Amino acid sequence: MNVGLENHEVERRLRIFFAVVLGCLIIILGRLWYLQIVRGEEYARLADGNRMRQLRVLPPRGIILDRNETVLVRSKPSFTVSLVPGGFPRDSREAMALLSEILQMTEEELEAAIEKGRGFPYEPVRIMRNLDPATVIAIEENRNRLPGVFIEEETVREYLYGDLASHLIGYLGIINAEELQEFGTLYRGSDLIGKTGLERTYEKELRGEVGMLTVEVNALSRPIQTVSYVEPVPGHNIVLTIDHRLQAVAQRAFEEHILTLGEAPGTQAGAVVAINPKTGEILAMASIPGYEPEALLDTSTRNQYYPKLIQDSRRPLFNRVTQALYGPGSTFKPVTAMAILEEGVYGAKQVFNATGISQYGVRDWVITNRLAPLGNITLKEALGISSNHYFADNGTKVGIDRLSEWMRAFGLGEPTGLKIYPAERAGLVPDREWKSKAFADRPVWDRDWYPSDTEQISIGQGFHQMTILQIAQIYSAIANRGEIYVPQVVREIRTPQGEVVQSFTPRLARVVEASPQSWEAVIEGLRAAVEHSRGTARNAFANFATTVAAKTGTWEVAGSVSNGVFAAFAPAEDPEIVVVVVVEQGIGGASGAAPIARAVMDCYFSLKDSAIEP
Repeated sequence: MNVGLENHEVERRLRIFFAVVLGCLIIILGRLWYLQIVRGEEYARLADGNRMRQLRVLPPRGIILDRNETVLVRSKPSFTVSLVPGGFPRDSREAMALLSEILQMTEEELEAAIEKGRGFPYEPVRIMRNLDPATVIAIEENRNRLPGVFIEEETVREYLYGDLASHLIGYLGIINAEELQEFGTLYRGSDLIGKTGLERTYEKELRGEVGMLTVEVNALSRPIQTVSYVEPVPGHNIVLTIDHRLQAVAQRAFEEHILTLGEAPGTQAGAVVAINPKTGEILAMASIPGYEPEALLDTSTRNQYYPKLIQDSRRPLFNRVTQALYGPGSTFKPVTAMAILEEGVYGAKQVFNATGISQYGVRDWVITNRLAPLGNITLKEALGISSNHYFADNGTKVGIDRLSEWMRAFGLGEPTGLKIYPAERAGLVPDREWKSKAFADRPVWDRDWYPSDTEQISIGQGFHQMTILQIAQIYSAIANRGEIYVPQVVREIRTPQGEVVQSFTPRLARVVEASPQSWEAVIEGLRAAVEHSRGTARNAFANFATTVAAKTGTWEVAGSVSNGVFAAFAPAEDPEIVVVVVVEQGIGGASGAAPIARAVMDCYFSLKDSAIEP
């Protein structure tokens, strides 16, 4: 009886045991089915993610050349330290401290760099580019202590002429969140992208197409063999309209000349632009001071260099050719002259008695300097000697309503059309409506437009503001007797093999309608600035090789030293080049800006005479 009971108990326990075993088998088989069938592909990808890496191979960026095929910017091979976030133990204080020490970065900077790879744990993040040999050796010597960290060969930008045309060419930097959204999925958080200038304007053309390298990695996330390779496609090359020799002279002449100025020598900033009026091609475009684009490429140099640029009171990163708005001073008087002639207010040969003080108190410079009044003058002398009285009185007769229309006819108040980043500013054409809105918070009498306002506008000292490029367009219109071409800085875009994919031809922007007699009268007056015995540009262009039409200008800045402005074109009969210079705190156009323009024109015609295309 007891034996039967015992057998029954054993049998019951065996059944339970087999049931448990069967249940476990079912669970195991179910789990295997779930892992291998339901989520098999997903885990296979994860396994491949641990074993296989797809490394994006960035293409060499396109070359930038000047108009004579001189290479200004190119890409050169270098070493980059990269890190795979999924393979690097960020919780390891030892690894973080070691990598920070080798790269001379703080752990916070390193963390920020690694964060650039968020969302792509098995794609390399470029931590530091253009490594020196000592850093490369240090990384390789400590490779077992730095899992997920390795050295890549990558091309980096090389700016062969330092700060030459730095604002025009621009610089590269790490892409930010807004740029990632704008440029799409072809970029990653540690990629370089054009930040300003042509590097940004033609980012898509310069960058090329990314390649792909698939490699097998070891437990330290280091490549051990190549599985496949899709070669990157280099970016397109860009041929510019500028001449690097003329550009260098413009920058050097500016920096050297400001050292001779009496007021705070060497602290001045400003801009120079030289343009072919017949095509709109920009031959030189300098914003001073410049900066070194190569120093902004990688974290190590950028972290030291960028703060210095930001703290510099002369604002080196600011493009004064397209972004700065200036008062034109007397360089605006040719626009007033055209309005006076075309509106029938005063004839070119009609004699005006310049007593030196206008109806509303504007004074000629001779009166300010306690010299004799200019006396009986025509338009020619008024421009050549720069009579404020002549233009104040006659400009007031034109009136602001018509004068503002003439400003717009010359293209003021809107961008010139130059394709560059950041986009150029539009400037300001003041009129009655503008003043009413601009002074809306003032008493009603301050909102009205007065003849004294028109006097100031007429002599270039009023509310109007413009870029140096817009001043160049005014003088291009005069040089061409009415035609204004869209400024351009790119001649061609080519494939790496040299095939032209886009060619930029001159584009007519507008035509200022005026009689041939008016154009010739204004040009005669501008020539008098150089040729007349009392011409304001006579000293700066003494013994110049060809005829020049020019105008000096001084823009009075409240609470500061006046800006010097100068504009000219040559030869006066058949102009090939327009040069405009602005020197902030340059005292005056004749002494502060004209000598710089003279140096640029000397260089242009010497290059031409030597049969080398400028």
